Amino acid sequence: MIIYYIKLACLSLWQTRSLSLLAILVIAVGVSATMTTYTINYMMTKDPLPSKSDRVFLVRLNNWSPEAAYRNRVKEQPPTYISVQDTVNLMRQDKALGHVPIAGFKDMLKLPEQGAIDANMTFVRATSKDFFSTFEVPFLYGSGWPQDSDQNGEQVAVISKKMNQTLFAGENSVGRSVMLGEHQFKVVGVLDDWFALPRFYGDSMRAFKPPRDIFVPFQTQINLELWTSNLQSYECWKEPENTTVAALWASECIWVFFWVELSSKEKKPEYLAFLDAYVQEQQALGRFQRPIVNELQSGSEYMQERRAYSSDSKIAVWLAGCFLVLCLLNAMSIIMTKFQGKAAEVALRRAVGASSFDLVQQYAFETSIIGLLGGVFGLVMTHVCLYVSSQLYTHLSKDIMSMSVEFMLVTVILSVVSSLLFGLFPIMRAIGVQPAKQLKSL
Repeated sequence: MIIYYIKLACLSLWQTRSLSLLAILVIAVGVSATMTTYTINYMMTKDPLPSKSDRVFLVRLNNWSPEAAYRNRVKEQPPTYISVQDTVNLMRQDKALGHVPIAGFKDMLKLPEQGAIDANMTFVRATSKDFFSTFEVPFLYGSGWPQDSDQNGEQVAVISKKMNQTLFAGENSVGRSVMLGEHQFKVVGVLDDWFALPRFYGDSMRAFKPPRDIFVPFQTQINLELWTSNLQSYECWKEPENTTVAALWASECIWVFFWVELSSKEKKPEYLAFLDAYVQEQQALGRFQRPIVNELQSGSEYMQERRAYSSDSKIAVWLAGCFLVLCLLNAMSIIMTKFQGKAAEVALRRAVGASSFDLVQQYAFETSIIGLLGGVFGLVMTHVCLYVSSQLYTHLSKDIMSMSVEFMLVTVILSVVSSLLFGLFPIMRAIGVQPAKQLKSL
């Protein structure tokens, strides 16, 4: 019986192909606008680390100037950065499952055999080996560096898939070397495609941009005194003793993001107590002269505080949803016009014994096919819109402008279900005709 109804639906669609095509296109436009907007908003606001977002935190210590007024009228808030000496101290005490400093610099990058003219300015991410495990970074070749590299500040590097393609034509480059300025680094790993968004672990301005192309140990940056003042945001309530980089490292200047991964969310109070004890020890040495208001901030909390999520995107999703409803109402009107032209056919089928339920099934199949085709065309249009958006907004990561298989299925299902719901009224109007009156006109 189902095959029979599908045949009737296809025949009806062909007989009224102009109206059917118009209804399909109207639905496709509405679905495309809604899913394009929703996909971008979802990718920009989703949890990038769902498996451990409740146990990965940004460490914030209250290292403001003793004379500074409260930075917040409601309560005093610690800065988002900590100093180099606090970063090193916390890593050495090893009270968390993972310790992830986030710093950086820029330098000229090339292969050892290349000349200076072939070098390109490259932004470097300085971090620890725990970065790759804490943030679940996938590898194409090799892995992160060992613990000894963090402790000793060895000259090792992990490069991105893009950089590996540029320097080594995509081949396995583990064991090869690159030059950063005057320093030679050994490649120990190559990142694979990494779709975690937003990239909450660093500056919020880079939350929707691709990751850095090269990663090196944080201790290596410290040992080699690699510093780029116009790249790294930093604050100093107390000036360094002199203008050397070593003095900057030893100063109260704060510029390092420091993330920790705890073994469970229940460990958060315990780690906060450890931070309070640490600050009290430092206060005895004359540091941290502000009240103790240490914080452990989740990635989503940090993004919200830094206003990385725009409220305009949510409004755009609601407006797109309203546009979809408007398109569906127009499609309903078109479907109603289609079915009104079938009054004589309905009367004839009723006269030969077809029940109202039989007619509902027939027209439900026809409406579902319209919704299915509208969803498929809408899916194609969505991909086109996402591609155009990726070309227009080149400062954003192209990972944002992508749909998962689940989203594709949802798009088609949304189209079919919406078409059925908005097609109920035309269907009920179609089967409500009086057979006797229509048969007289045949």
